[in-house]
Amino acid sequence: MPTSKEELLRRGLQPHDINHNQYRRAEWQDYGGCGLYMITLCVEGRHAFFGHLEGDIRAKRNTADYPHIVLSSLGRIILNEELPKIHRFYPQIETWQATIMPDHLHLLLYVAEPLPDGKKLGDIIRRFKGGCSRAWWAIGEKNALKSAETTARDNKAVVPVLLSTVHCPSLFEAGYHDRIIKRPGMLDAIKRYMSDNPLRALMRRQLPHLMERHLHIRIGAHEYAAFGALFLLKRAEKEQVFYHRRDSSTGLFTEQTEDYKRERERQLAEARAGVVLVSPAISKGESLVINTAIKEGLPVIHLQKELIDRYWKPELRRFEACARGALLILSPWGLDEELKKNALMENTALKSAGTMTTSTTTSRSESFPSEYDRFHHLNDLAAEICATTDAVLLNVADMLEM
Repeated sequence: MPTSKEELLRRGLQPHDINHNQYRRAEWQDYGGCGLYMITLCVEGRHAFFGHLEGDIRAKRNTADYPHIVLSSLGRIILNEELPKIHRFYPQIETWQATIMPDHLHLLLYVAEPLPDGKKLGDIIRRFKGGCSRAWWAIGEKNALKSAETTARDNKAVVPVLLSTVHCPSLFEAGYHDRIIKRPGMLDAIKRYMSDNPLRALMRRQLPHLMERHLHIRIGAHEYAAFGALFLLKRAEKEQVFYHRRDSSTGLFTEQTEDYKRERERQLAEARAGVVLVSPAISKGESLVINTAIKEGLPVIHLQKELIDRYWKPELRRFEACARGALLILSPWGLDEELKKNALMENTALKSAGTMTTSTTTSRSESFPSEYDRFHHLNDLAAEICATTDAVLLNVADMLEM
């Protein structure tokens, strides 16, 4: 299993930088040693070269109608020829699971033994990507030759031109994303996430009403009104975006610090790999991350204090994000009432302990709840949402029971 930075230090080893051409790497991880990873590769331009989706989201698992991909010729070659080469050339690596989608693929790779000297995981992935690209070129070359021969036969003047004589682009986007799997519970969630990829994609297509408003949904211990992509609640990985207005150590505005800039880029990189960002986006540090994510079409769950009723809809920018299936907006029911109730219970306890006077209680209740109180409570709710996929939508709860 992967070795943590803390474990390396306990062994007296100094973590080192990993200089691969990749999206983001854990500098403490030994990518030449043992480990368990989910690898994600995306087609350049997100073209659907690997096949198309079919099925019904209401169908039962393990039936013919359950959402699945129908592989193209390229998809079949990658599954049946290129993927097995990983273990053939590197027997230290086992492919535990593979999910091919029309425009990307996920691989669950277990490095059971250290790789040969000088080899890193990135080397193996680059070799796999190269093999897939060559298969793509061969298909294109075959099709181009067939078309050229037909044209030459009809016009008696055109000479066939093979793709091998011109520049051949890469099939995939540069780099790749890896997620280091550290515990059994995370492994189960990742395997479920990979298996449910076709289901989630078809949900967006077959259930457009899930991109609309729902006035009553329960998530964990709280209830909300919702507008947008409800399936985001079922994602295996969600991360809270939470920043105070000022940095406690420097006194600077948080967004001005180098630590914030690094963390902001890390969270956006996670979102580009499919992690859902969850936040009320109240502080400037939070709003910069969330606004960028929405602009890029990355998955976001946005909590807001404004009520969502049957006539409410978001402004155009967020509405379009909801329609794309990239945004869910949640408004907690009884936000101020819950804050006042919690404050009353706290005040009663303090008065009983003799640490709060009646005048102090009255003064606080007149200005409560403040924006600061709402800020912290909404962030507490964001943390709860990140920790659960237990969501129940009244009357159509079966749609969320995957």
